[in-house]
Amino acid sequence: MRSFTDEEREIIRRKIIDRGKDCFAIYGIKKTSIEDLTKDLGIAKSSFYSFFNSKEDLFLQIFKEEREALKDSLLENSFLKYRTEPDKAVRAYLHYLLNIVNNHPIWKKIFIEKEYVELTIFLSSEEKIRNIHRENVAMILPFFEEWADAGLLINKNARILAETTCAVFSLTRFRNEIGDEDFPEIMDFFIDLLAKSIVKRNV
Repeated sequence: MRSFTDEEREIIRRKIIDRGKDCFAIYGIKKTSIEDLTKDLGIAKSSFYSFFNSKEDLFLQIFKEEREALKDSLLENSFLKYRTEPDKAVRAYLHYLLNIVNNHPIWKKIFIEKEYVELTIFLSSEEKIRNIHRENVAMILPFFEEWADAGLLINKNARILAETTCAVFSLTRFRNEIGDEDFPEIMDFFIDLLAKSIVKRNV
């Protein structure tokens, strides 16, 4: 296996990621081969493993990049838009995420087409998946802490409320079991229930 300069490594790594986005969106993790990911890139199949540990590792890297790219618009259309209205912010946040899941090819693979299952069977990916969850909570936690300090939330730890918000979104992994006919109504119910429950009501 030939060695690459740092500049070559970065160029090839970026090409693999771009190829991965196309392949995973069309075929998913299981049906995408290493040959698919390296074809016409000027590297041997074996060279793939000097850039990523596995195709699952590549998929997680792509997912994290796509999530990072969407983060600003996600926050702008939810927590930042409704900075002093926790219930509206949570509703907007979860509905925005659901819209992404329905329309973004990579997110759809994970949450609707069961690619999450493919990822979790690989031990090397489990810690990275947990880290993604922690990062999701960390992204919204400051808003819950701000609301708690302002006396806008019920008497519950801000981190627990942020974790619960992320947990409601995690229900999307059961979409196939629930069925497309009932899933939107069930999610609307959970989102509305959560949004109403976290806000302190004046007696």
